[in-house]
Order: sequence, then C-alpha cells, then structure tokens
Amino acid sequence: MTRSEPSAVYFVSSRVANNRGLVQRFEHLVDQAGLEMVAGGDTVAIKAHFGDDGTTAYVRPQFARKLVDRVKSRGGHPFLTDTCTLYPGPRQQAVTHLELALQNGFSYATVGAPVVIGDGVGSHDVATVPVEGGRHFAQVRYASAVHHADVLLCISKAKGHLAVGFGGAIKNISMGLGSRAMKQAMHAAVRPALRDEALCEACGDCVDLCPEDAVQLEQGSARFDHDRCVGCGECIAVCRPGALRIQWNEEPTNIQEKMVEVAEAVLAGKPRHALFYNFLVDVTPDCDCFRWSDNPVVNNIGILASVDPVAIDQASVDLINAQPGLPDSKLGQAALEPGADKFRALYPKIDWRHQLEYAEARGLGRRDYRLVTLEG
Repeated sequence: MTRSEPSAVYFVSSRVANNRGLVQRFEHLVDQAGLEMVAGGDTVAIKAHFGDDGTTAYVRPQFARKLVDRVKSRGGHPFLTDTCTLYPGPRQQAVTHLELALQNGFSYATVGAPVVIGDGVGSHDVATVPVEGGRHFAQVRYASAVHHADVLLCISKAKGHLAVGFGGAIKNISMGLGSRAMKQAMHAAVRPALRDEALCEACGDCVDLCPEDAVQLEQGSARFDHDRCVGCGECIAVCRPGALRIQWNEEPTNIQEKMVEVAEAVLAGKPRHALFYNFLVDVTPDCDCFRWSDNPVVNNIGILASVDPVAIDQASVDLINAQPGLPDSKLGQAALEPGADKFRALYPKIDWRHQLEYAEARGLGRRDYRLVTLEG
C-alpha cells in the first residue's frame, strides 16, 4: 500500500436483500474482503467478546461460526479468544469466563472451534513485547495465545466508551488483549469522583463491585481512596443515579495514546496477518463490559471489514454519525440530527478522534479510506 492509496474498507448493509439477511451477508463480506493471509496449518486467533452477565448486545456466536468455517476451509486451525478483565465478575479469571461464554452461546457446538482465554487463568500467561518510541510504554504485556498465533482476526462491535469516547477495533485489540496489569496501566487516568453528593443514594453498589476496596460509605455518601483505586471505572458505570464522574488525573487523551501503543505491540507480530470486522449493529452508548445493554443510539447499519484498524474505526464513526439518532436513547436532543457527532454528545469531555490521530501518526493505519459497498 503506497501513501497515495487510501485503505479499502468493505461494507455490507444490515438490510435484507435478495432474501439474504445479515448472517449471509457477513459470509459474503468475509469472502470478498479475503482471507488470503490464512494458510494451511496456520493457528488463527479470532478475538471476540463473549458478553457479560446481563448483556445482550454483543456480536452473536452465529457470526463467529461463519468466520470459523471460512478459516477451516483454508486449512487453518481457529480458536475464539478473549482475556481476563480488571474489574470483578465472571470475566475476571479464565474458568468463570469460560462458563460465561458457554452461558452466552459460545461453545464448540455453536462456533465450531475451541474457546480459549488468551492470558490464562489469572492473566499470568502473557507475552512481553517492546514498544519503540512510545510516549507511555517501553513494553507491552498481552495474551500469549494471541502472540503465538499465526493470524489474528478481530470481531468488534462499534459502541460508545466512557473513557475513550468510541470503541472499535483499536479498543478491542488493546483493552481486549492486554493483561490485567496492562489494563490497569491503560486505565490509570480514570478516577471516580462525586458529581454531586446530593445524588448519592448510599446504595452500596460501588462498594460491592470495587475490586480493591477503594470505596466506602461514610456519612451517607461514597468516599474514595484513590491510592487504592486501579481505575477500572466499574463504580462509575454501575452508579444508577449518575452521582459519579471521571476525575481525570491526567489528560484524557493519554488513555487513548496508551491504548494505541498496546494495539501497536499486538499487531507488531502480525504484519499483514491481521484482519478486522466492525459490527455497526446494536450501537450502544456504553461498552459491552457493563452488565446491561442500553438502547442503541442509531439504527443498525451493517458490517465493515479491513486490514487497517484505523481506517475501519474511522469509517465506523463516519457511518454512525451520518445516521439520525434514536430519540429513546442516551443521546441528547442536539445529537439526533444526521451528521451530529454522536460520541461527543455521549461523552462531551472526550475527543474520540485523538486515538485515531495518534494511531495514524504511529503508523498503525490511515484515517482516509475507500468504502467498498458490497451488494448481494
């Protein structure tokens, strides 16, 4: 790819056409975007998100099965993978994470491939990779199962994110594949603070969920020990009355830059051996790591595929922002018009563009792209 050529991003609509629904159209997308990087005998890591306990908007296992079948047809040996989370819950360690994957429909019987938690039972099974000239990290630790795979295929759902504004392919291969220690390092800028003490109902949900006992109830309100806080953000997500906000201890752009450097390290071992699929369906305002799925902010759009993680994320945001917003969603009234920036409306203090600008500057991909619409 020369500098004069924008990256190709392939697109299929979510609308039924010629009696073919989205599952069949995804098969067409996989075929047209190509899997030439998969050779006979290759081990192929398919990065997915198995949902959480209570979520419903994750990418369904039927799509993973179609990708698995295509990889097998080329002689590859695929496995589905994700990693342990920083915050408490079933995804915090491998055994209960696998049980959750089964609960949410990801089994060998449904997807046709093993499900592997890529960083091991307690997130100690990691590879260490250097980062050249990074602003934040000299080295990155991420899932060894992915590091040792020959090919990486990444299934991501586009959505909002409370710490970086927008989450797509870059977020999925950084936050999604980093070790727990790496996740903590990326989240280090996120600290909770009371937006308004009068809003706190002293319900105790934040106390129960904190993995580090960094929050207590005192005098009818939450109190935080920031020296113990690891910045997972779960307390902010679970606060029903909206009493909490992020207290940035550093520029919010830094967490985006850290995320990019982790993604860069992951992809350094996969030159020309990584491919990304972004699902623009069920575009929720929050990350799928939360234990609920809020109403989508726009109607379903379709699915994208590209070898360029920057281009596919830029195209995802462009297509989402071009849509009219849905009134019965977290969007404010001003963001309902087509062309309005949906992610700045959801998170006004976070400029989602910075992650893509920094990724482009680091050579991870290009923001300019050529959208290839596939019919049939």
